[in-house]
Amino acid sequence: MATVTMTIEEYEALMALVRSANGGDMSLITSPSAVEVPEPKPKRRKKSKYSKELGRQLKMLKKKHPRTAVTKLMKRAHRATRKALK
Repeated sequence: MATVTMTIEEYEALMALVRSANGGDMSLITSPSAVEVPEPKPKRRKKSKYSKELGRQLKMLKKKHPRTAVTKLMKRAHRATRKALK
């Protein structure tokens, strides 16, 4: 990287130029502010047929057996989903 030396007058003139370009704001003008450029939302993946069916089966099982542990219900839902999609 090159070393740049400037006088105080040159530095003050440069800073005045930066301030006038920013409208008095001291932040750098090279990067746009976060308010001006919203970040694009990531694209959501399509739900698979299996995932949809698993959700349905799990919902039915939770309704039938509300006090059963979720891990056991997941096993049952997986079996039921494979059977339904066969």
